[in-house]
Amino acid sequence: MAPDGPTPIHTYCPLDGTDDADVEVYPANWDLTRLDPSVFSARRMPDRIHYRMVRNRRTGCLRADPVLDERTVLGLYRASDATGGGVSGLAADTYARLLVRVLPHLPDRRGVLEVGCGDGAFLERVQPLGFGLVRGLEPSRKAAASAAPAVRSCIIEGVLGPGSFPAESFSLVCGFQVLDHLLRPNDVLSDCMRLLAPGGVMFWICHDVGWWLPRLLGRYSPILDLEHVVLYDRATVRKLFEKNGYETIEVFGVRNRYPLGFWMRLAPVPAPVKPAVLRFLEATRAGRVMIDTNLGNLGIIARKPAA
Repeated sequence: MAPDGPTPIHTYCPLDGTDDADVEVYPANWDLTRLDPSVFSARRMPDRIHYRMVRNRRTGCLRADPVLDERTVLGLYRASDATGGGVSGLAADTYARLLVRVLPHLPDRRGVLEVGCGDGAFLERVQPLGFGLVRGLEPSRKAAASAAPAVRSCIIEGVLGPGSFPAESFSLVCGFQVLDHLLRPNDVLSDCMRLLAPGGVMFWICHDVGWWLPRLLGRYSPILDLEHVVLYDRATVRKLFEKNGYETIEVFGVRNRYPLGFWMRLAPVPAPVKPAVLRFLEATRAGRVMIDTNLGNLGIIARKPAA
């Protein structure tokens, strides 16, 4: 492998920083020749490509080890088509509806930040809610460029870092289907703590590896994916936020509302069969029937201490 090429790096459990209690759950099934930006595109057709997955027997956390180096991964995200697979608006509707759980806990409405905002669909929905500052961070150039004119100027192309914004700029920081992608989640949550006003709130949604369906499907679950470097359940996501100084307000299951055709795209149907099923659903319009269910997502609302 060329010295400047992709480099696998060793990982440690984000909950206790160790690797001595790891047990392999799933062997790796990926190779470098299949890597291109499409592999890091939002809501793409599941391809069952994933890293070696290990579970820490002490913390219960499931993570990838080893993983591609951060420079390589960031380059792939920047070049990806992370525009939401045509359903970003439906996902944003779900997140916006859940704000009824979040808004009563805010100390004020000085600002809202979405980490990994994609095409800005959620920012459009939160813009009329009276926040003094509305901002999104998105590494994919194509996703940011596809944002509606009303929010395009709110989006900064890049990733969260220590100097992204002045301290205490926001009363709400959100991240939707982003946490699983973070190789260094503690660093990101630490940066968010600095950006939040005292009493400010985190509202994040990620996959729930402990939900009954991912447990039933095992290695055939679509949440086993090369983009996902750490997978959480309700207990481990709470531990992660509390490890970083947050007070947990609520951890809950999340129902999404998508067309049947989209759900079928995610289903672990054999590759030779799935295209025919999708064509049938489209031809009969059955694929447009909306299905509202939780197939394995969780949300967490947590607070920065007021003092």
